[in-house]
Amino acid sequence: MRNNSEVRRQMFAMIELWKQSGLSQRSFCEKESLKFYTFYYWFKLYRQQAKTADSKSGFVKLQIEKKTAAAALVEIHFPGEVRLFFHERVSPEYLKTLIR
Repeated sequence: MRNNSEVRRQMFAMIELWKQSGLSQRSFCEKESLKFYTFYYWFKLYRQQAKTADSKSGFVKLQIEKKTAAAALVEIHFPGEVRLFFHERVSPEYLKTLIR
């Protein structure tokens, strides 16, 4: 019998394939010869894991693609309707330090 973590990894990979396919869950299961109720069970676990991962940290990693001459106004939106405004230029390094 296969290891449960191996099965989880494989099923979560199938769920990722389904998300990229654009198909309905039933159509995807038929195409991949999966039993729908098995897929749905693993999808439910997948959602629970994603929800748990989201609730572990209230922060999202800040990624700055490239340095640009930013506009004078910087606005950061946080969960719970909290907003932070800067009305002058702010460097990306300062923002990284601020939200750490």
